[in-house]
Amino acid sequence: MKMMKLLPVLLAAAIVMTAAAGCGSRDDSQAVKETEAGASVTSSPAANPAGGAGDGSGEEDGAGNADAANGADKAGATDKTETEDKTKDTDPSGQTGEGGAEEAYSRIPDPPASDGSKILFVGNSHTYTNDLPGMFYSMAEVGGHKVDVYDLTEGYYTLKMYSDPEDELGSVLTEALKGESWDFVVLQENTNASIALNAKKDMYPYARQLDGMIQKAGGQTVFLMTWAPKDGAGVLSHEMVQTQLSLGYRTIAEELDALLIPGGEVFEAARKQAEGLELWGEDGQHPSEEGTYLAACSAYALLFQESPVGNSFVSDLDQAVAGELQEIADAYILGTKKS
Repeated sequence: MKMMKLLPVLLAAAIVMTAAAGCGSRDDSQAVKETEAGASVTSSPAANPAGGAGDGSGEEDGAGNADAANGADKAGATDKTETEDKTKDTDPSGQTGEGGAEEAYSRIPDPPASDGSKILFVGNSHTYTNDLPGMFYSMAEVGGHKVDVYDLTEGYYTLKMYSDPEDELGSVLTEALKGESWDFVVLQENTNASIALNAKKDMYPYARQLDGMIQKAGGQTVFLMTWAPKDGAGVLSHEMVQTQLSLGYRTIAEELDALLIPGGEVFEAARKQAEGLELWGEDGQHPSEEGTYLAACSAYALLFQESPVGNSFVSDLDQAVAGELQEIADAYILGTKKS
């Protein structure tokens, strides 16, 4: 059982792995960690190079290009009124409103994660902030699941970049999928690319490409739906952005018959059920530790098909807060009701 970070280095066409110590910090080389059972996991500071959202949430990328709040413009200068028309009849899960009663897409793993499963997280700062893969690994470890967890993450990265074998990290992922077998590969897309207004052009072609590679590697594709910025983006309200994210992720997950961790929707459920929770960090884009823990609980519930309630790993959170987050994820992912 181990936690590893894929290094952006190839030697003789082999992926070079490096051991790291400790859960919660992040190596600036963007490699991940290897932790044998009994060793501590260490990650390095989860700060992106530009200090912004790093994922298409309205900040600038490393080249100074405006990122996420431009989603409407990228889709053809859509204004608020038009976007409202596209989203007013759907809730964040993509279900039809006003009596439409269309059931949202969902799928369970076949088979679920078990001892020996190899799980790879691929994404950007939404994944590496507070070390989501490390939290998931720690929950699995104390839950008695002997799985190997890997991650490949970098600020601002998109599925388009990861699907490009000429890209530095794209080449790492290509070699990982061609040279290794996997049970689950979790894909987290850039916010800007994954909203429904943009996803057909900016996300879906690359999601399909990566899904094909994952299947050839023997794995199940998992999409990690992210959460809307706390205060929305530009002219788009928080609720409108989340509805677009939900629709974007659910559409491609259903097309590919892939698994979906509905992180953003679980955030919405938590906002409604527990107003005292603060799921966003100071920038209003990335998750707080509570938010990352909620996402980890959601991933745990889906992949293992097991309730996270009662899991003794609570990170640095208050036990009562962690318990509340566990119950919210359990209810949303597995449908378990509090007695």
